Amino acid sequence: MMMKMKKIAIYTLMVALFGGISSCESPLKDFNLQISTEIIEHYVTLRVVDANGDNVNGVSVSLVSGDTQDIYNMEGYKDFKLTDNLITLGVDPKRTPTANNPIRFRVQFAATGYNTQTIPVAITDASAGIQTVVLTKPLEVPDGAEEVVENVDLEADGSTSTAVTVEVPSAVGQGDMALTIPSGTQFRDASGAVITGTNVQIVVTSIDANNEDAVVLLPGGDLRSDEVVLEGGSTAAGTFSPAAVADIKMLVNGIQVRQFSQPLVVSMPVPANYVSPITGQPIAAGTVFQVFSNSGDGVWRFEQTSTVTGSASSGFRVSFPVTHLTFYMAGEFAEACSSARVINFSGDWMSSGATYPIRVDAVWGGKVIATGEYSINASNNTVSVMNVPASGVTIMVYNNAGNILEEGPLAGCGQVTSMQLPNPGDATGTISTLQLYVRCPGQTNVITLLPTFQLFYRASGTTEFKYLGEVNNGYLRTSLLKTDGTEYDFKAIWGERVKVVNNHTVSEDNAATVGTAPGDIIGEHAGLTNLAILTQECNNL
Repeated sequence: MMMKMKKIAIYTLMVALFGGISSCESPLKDFNLQISTEIIEHYVTLRVVDANGDNVNGVSVSLVSGDTQDIYNMEGYKDFKLTDNLITLGVDPKRTPTANNPIRFRVQFAATGYNTQTIPVAITDASAGIQTVVLTKPLEVPDGAEEVVENVDLEADGSTSTAVTVEVPSAVGQGDMALTIPSGTQFRDASGAVITGTNVQIVVTSIDANNEDAVVLLPGGDLRSDEVVLEGGSTAAGTFSPAAVADIKMLVNGIQVRQFSQPLVVSMPVPANYVSPITGQPIAAGTVFQVFSNSGDGVWRFEQTSTVTGSASSGFRVSFPVTHLTFYMAGEFAEACSSARVINFSGDWMSSGATYPIRVDAVWGGKVIATGEYSINASNNTVSVMNVPASGVTIMVYNNAGNILEEGPLAGCGQVTSMQLPNPGDATGTISTLQLYVRCPGQTNVITLLPTFQLFYRASGTTEFKYLGEVNNGYLRTSLLKTDGTEYDFKAIWGERVKVVNNHTVSEDNAATVGTAPGDIIGEHAGLTNLAILTQECNNL
């Protein structure tokens, strides 16, 4: 399905070009096409990688819930797939999302051999940047997690003959996590029917959700959630402060267990250095945590409360009964503002017209709870952050070398956070200008409005591409590229196309026109980013 707005734009162009023309001469001849194929202004870009940061093959993408009716790819179609490791999802221009009225939906990523991941997405009128999604493999246990697999014999009626305790070293230290199954317990499927078999396979994973390698195991891969059912039944978005997390899975005769004939008991150690990011109080015996569950549908639900027992010397612990299988998290939850949090950047360096990549982290309770890459300049200097706590959040801004540019508190709900940044690039380096045009075959003038695309670079001979920034209308200025003869490889990603150009040097002025006229560049000589990929679009205008 194609976005109607794009059809209207193309039809209007055709009327303008053909109306009143009766000669056989092409109406495109010498016509300066002041038209952009970029009709989507508000969008989010998602990067999908594995636990090592590498690309994942064969990833399928689907929009599974939420406000999806006006979401398209950047070419105006409801056809969602990764290009390299990126996908950009945009809003039909007939709608204008805002911080107070964001467009929210969920995106699911699936690939053979990987756990399916469903993440919440929100688009406002501020930049959503590039957000990273990590797909994990079922049999890989990352740092910050401990897992045990045990098989327990069953009676003919599918019940346990004796009480069973499955233990796994706690990922947060200070003892073992324990799952106790009473004697006579039967295991049931999602419909409540008893499953019979010779044994039950039990997989128990203890997760330190404060570990950035292990947090990706959570549903959504994040401590933030757009939908949490609270005690009392109301729903809110916000962020968890986890004290202990477990993922429990069971199979009987190849059938997934969802329920039990009687409650099991989960007992989990809690780190002695836990400090509440809400109250600022350290953990002590008698501290009450909330327990939430998530059955894989992306919704965390309040189950009960659990009171901490033990001491700093003997170890703290929470215990609670469970009646169904799922993720369980004991900890605290801080609600988010109903609107997006907006951050506005400024700096003297913006007057040069330069564009730079930055990383923005939201920190709460000493933990990074949100991170994203953004391309900022004088005309694109506002970003948004979603589902972070209403108070107590610090914003940390880094350049592409990982150095801190600025930090400060996130303003309250409904307020804009203003931050002045020093130059994210090389303040003493030469600023290079990349100016790129496209000339359609048979035309004299050039197309001066071009689609936005993402540009990455690396020094030739190295392996890792770094984000250079978002190229708008074929234009980008930066001091991140040396003009001393250093050779670079460039990767441009736009729509469903990716092009890599190797071993190019950069000068102070890098203006070029992609086309077939004398002096133009084409094919393998398409200049800095090999924009020959864009000339193919002339046939679509």
